[in-house]
Amino acid sequence: MNEQLKIELINPQTNVLAFKLIQLNNDDYFKSLKSFNCYKIILIKKGKGQLTFDTATYDFSENCLIRFPIYQPFQIDADGPIDGILLQFHPDFFWNHKYDMELTSKQVLFKSIGEIPLIKISDEEMAQLLHPLDNLLSELNDNRLGRYDIGISWVKIFMIYASRIKEERGVIRSKALSEVYHLTRELINAVEVHFHYRHRPADYAKLLNVNIKTLNRMAKQHLGKTVGDIISDRIITQAKHELYLSDKPIKQIAFDLGFHDVAYFSRFFKTQTATSPEMYRKSLRSDAL
Repeated sequence: MNEQLKIELINPQTNVLAFKLIQLNNDDYFKSLKSFNCYKIILIKKGKGQLTFDTATYDFSENCLIRFPIYQPFQIDADGPIDGILLQFHPDFFWNHKYDMELTSKQVLFKSIGEIPLIKISDEEMAQLLHPLDNLLSELNDNRLGRYDIGISWVKIFMIYASRIKEERGVIRSKALSEVYHLTRELINAVEVHFHYRHRPADYAKLLNVNIKTLNRMAKQHLGKTVGDIISDRIITQAKHELYLSDKPIKQIAFDLGFHDVAYFSRFFKTQTATSPEMYRKSLRSDAL
């Protein structure tokens, strides 16, 4: 059995994993997969098998693009060897750069509820998707100046190509999915829309017309986090983005995120990250010098 190649892109300024690429020759990685706290794209070049998410199962074969949003459990069972690539995006990836393309791609590839996550693609489309990944691997095997920035550029090109393919296919509805699946995706999408000014789990229970205890139990069971954890994670991700990429005063960042007391915001940030907003920004700026 051949060892599966793993490549990681680490943001040199935040020291946070931005992106991981794993070359697949079997389904062993998915059998041991425990955490789904990242966005995933899978390219199947050769091989076949079954893809299961929620209560639906689909057959896959060569030339497939499969994508999963954050917190989406799934299972892949291959009928023998496969030749594929798994790309994993840390949630911060879509917020750590000054361009909007990451956000557009995120919306196109990952946000829709009730879609089949599998797209059959042509040989030409597969070649188009593999081109930036081949260049990414070549760049990361070279230790010259700027390898992270050039690597990220190739990732962006890949995301644009994948988004174009997805848009051209349109929405392909999946088989009947469980109520829990729809509720989890609606919760994540609601947090994305309202996290700037809705910080209480009860707010989301009301938005989704469900009992707060039921919503928390569902989130913990299917997402591995409480509703409060999901809200806090999203606020902190945005706060880090603003501290990293903007010169806004911390008071303004706090206000934009729905905190009217900057001291309370600082305590919240330190509780979640073990450092203050001031020290977090200072560490990034000093690393950049």
